[in-house]
Amino acid sequence: MNAHPLNSEHAMTQVSLGKETLARVDRDGRLLLAGERLSALHASLGGEPGGILAVPALLDFVRHGQRLGMRLSRPVIVAGADTLIDLWCECTPGPESADIAITSWREQPLPTAPLPATALTLPPLDPDAIAIRIDAAERILAVQTQMPLGLQVQTERWTLQPISSVVTGSDGAPVARAAQADGRRVRLPGDDRLWLASLQPDHAGGHARLVLTPAPAEIEPEAPPPPPPLFDGERLTRMFGSQIGPALRQPIGRIIANAETIGGRLEGPLRADYANYASDIASAGRHLLALVDDLADLEAIEATGFSAAREHVDLADLARRAAGLLALKAADRSIRIDKPAEDDSAPALGEFRRVLQVLLNLVANAINYAPDGSMIWLRLDDGPDWASVTVADQGPGLSDEDKQRLFNKWERLGRSGDGGSGLGLYISRRLALAMNGDLTVESAPGQGARFTLILPKE
Repeated sequence: MNAHPLNSEHAMTQVSLGKETLARVDRDGRLLLAGERLSALHASLGGEPGGILAVPALLDFVRHGQRLGMRLSRPVIVAGADTLIDLWCECTPGPESADIAITSWREQPLPTAPLPATALTLPPLDPDAIAIRIDAAERILAVQTQMPLGLQVQTERWTLQPISSVVTGSDGAPVARAAQADGRRVRLPGDDRLWLASLQPDHAGGHARLVLTPAPAEIEPEAPPPPPPLFDGERLTRMFGSQIGPALRQPIGRIIANAETIGGRLEGPLRADYANYASDIASAGRHLLALVDDLADLEAIEATGFSAAREHVDLADLARRAAGLLALKAADRSIRIDKPAEDDSAPALGEFRRVLQVLLNLVANAINYAPDGSMIWLRLDDGPDWASVTVADQGPGLSDEDKQRLFNKWERLGRSGDGGSGLGLYISRRLALAMNGDLTVESAPGQGARFTLILPKE
């Protein structure tokens, strides 16, 4: 057996013993009987007659043999009150107890040169702390605590288990070595609390202990700001007039022109299905271009200081123009548009292109909502200081709730798949207000809708 690496100034006393049973320990670790020398060691380490064996290394050895249920033989190093003792022990477990035989007992005094106080004195254990003593192989030798852990944490089962099987990180990930737990929040099996771990040297026997104290409550971090929406309409519209709109209009215009050329077979014969594909591409391009226009208009009307031009316009002429531009779209669904007569006139003040834009939106919406084969009317009216044009359809009509939401931004009233942006009526009303007029609606479920653009005469 190798000598224990202590100061050579101190003599080693070796006592060779005949093989004999010196102690018996029950299944709970209580010392039932012991020889004189072991009894004295037990008492010097604070053990009581009939109490738990107060020699941790020897108790760990016995419990290991009891768990395995087989006879073991190995060296055991024991720290006495003022000596280090090398033992050669044999453990023979039985059904109710285990016998310990010691065949070699070698003692060596501890060094007389004083060690630093911090090397021999461990910080006192708080009443609500747990100290887990471990060996160099990261096995748990003993657990010390002054607080009752209840039935959730059964520390007796931890002895000689690797530290990684007991201590986990706060997230449940295993802690491979005690050093990894130092300064971290950890958890114990069967216990819901968080513990703050501190690894401390334990110079008795060259071991260490992991001291766990209840972790202080963590300050809840401020909730991070919500991520920006995938479609930020407000931010997007601020960029269209100066950046995105001009960059998109030209390529979209080329797509529409090329698709119409292909669909119209202007370059030569083409299979009917390919011509239809080209027509679909052109239609999708027009929808996309309309969306670009809507967003650019939205940016313009919401800009500070926006105003519309004040010029003399004829609402009758503009109504006839809007009906003519959308005649083909209406004809595709056999919808007839009853527009003002050629000799009708309704002078007002407004911006020509903005009034036409509003009327085109109103007539297009009427076509979208009107049933096939129905009628749309464009009617003129005037008063002492105002003139108006009304677009009426035979569509499903609007409930009171729908009328409240109708002029909201991005409001589409449940429509889908028609390429609309939900901005048309919002923009139209803002334009009417900017021209010192208004855009109103009258409707009831099943009775169609009547949108009226009102503009001043002077």
